[in-house]
Amino acid sequence: ALDSFNTPTPSYTLDNVFADLDVFGVRILTSGLGAKDIAITILERGSGGQIIEKHVLEGELARIPELLFAYVINDLSGTITVINTATETVVATIPFPGDTALREIAITPDGSRAYVANLGTPDEVIVIDTTTNTALTAIPFPLGSDPRGIAMAPDGSRVYVTVTGTPESVTVIDAATNTISATIPFPPGSFPNGIVISPDGLKAYVTQGIPDAIVVIDTTTNTIQTTIPLPAGSNPLNVAITPDGSLVYVTTTGVPEGVVVIDATSNTILLGIPLLGSGPRGITVSPDGSKVYVANLVNDTVTIINTATQSIFDTITFPAQTNPIRVEITPDGSRAYVVCQGIDAVQVLDTGNNELLANLAVGVAPFSVAITPILLF
Repeated sequence: ALDSFNTPTPSYTLDNVFADLDVFGVRILTSGLGAKDIAITILERGSGGQIIEKHVLEGELARIPELLFAYVINDLSGTITVINTATETVVATIPFPGDTALREIAITPDGSRAYVANLGTPDEVIVIDTTTNTALTAIPFPLGSDPRGIAMAPDGSRVYVTVTGTPESVTVIDAATNTISATIPFPPGSFPNGIVISPDGLKAYVTQGIPDAIVVIDTTTNTIQTTIPLPAGSNPLNVAITPDGSLVYVTTTGVPEGVVVIDATSNTILLGIPLLGSGPRGITVSPDGSKVYVANLVNDTVTIINTATQSIFDTITFPAQTNPIRVEITPDGSRAYVVCQGIDAVQVLDTGNNELLANLAVGVAPFSVAITPILLF
């Protein structure tokens, strides 16, 4: 990695790459302070190490725009809004029957498919082809099961779905066959809801409402490994994990309201960050792991937490009754997509200065959002 931003002329040198190609390149992903202020030098060397040609790319020449899309779940209109993140425009609306109740969405690592939990009628997970923005298939769940939270394994092989109805469980979908491959039972009345998979794919962290806890699942055996108790009445809702898998962040909407920080190595609570009266809902970690973003439904804010100090770094205030309910960060870390349920819109923020870049009208009562990944090829 590069030296810290305040170090004079920070640099990083990649070892020799042997390429027998007509066209080749080096891809560099940057985020945070100074992310756009970079220069890249590529030296073409002969077999004897002599420099044949020197290429220097800086400014706009060093930047390649990514073709990424944000998929926004609209609860009451039963639609998914598709946003082109390069142009910040709505490019498609995917309709569903009126008796659907779409909740969370997860996208495969190659960006080709999106999996959407539907707790309406029928109970199912809908698979969307992101090339055509049409439904490929639907994976049926038992009647009354109410699939809600959803998370994708890092290798794209499995999809994990929290089932909050009867019987309560985490259900595992084989993404190759789009069939249910395992069911991990939870106690009756426990209300498993939010879910995130560790970056190495070995664990799943699930918020449990009764009793208040984080349940850790061993994904190699699809069994519950341990349960991390939370304060009674805290009502954990959503969960996120740092890119290195060391810390888990949980929004609690009961008493106390705030964010609980968990050490993923010891499965113990490190501390709680109070957000009293804010109504924390969605939570996500920036791609570089330096910040946590929390959407606060009640007091119309997004809280930014510094992961190095575990303290509030900044608070972004929105107009009254905007009701931010979810937030996601683009894979390059440059923008935040805030789902604003109160105004049926997604607001796009520049993460460098937290200024508004775009206000995009979506469907009625937007609920969640997922962004396609950067494809490293």
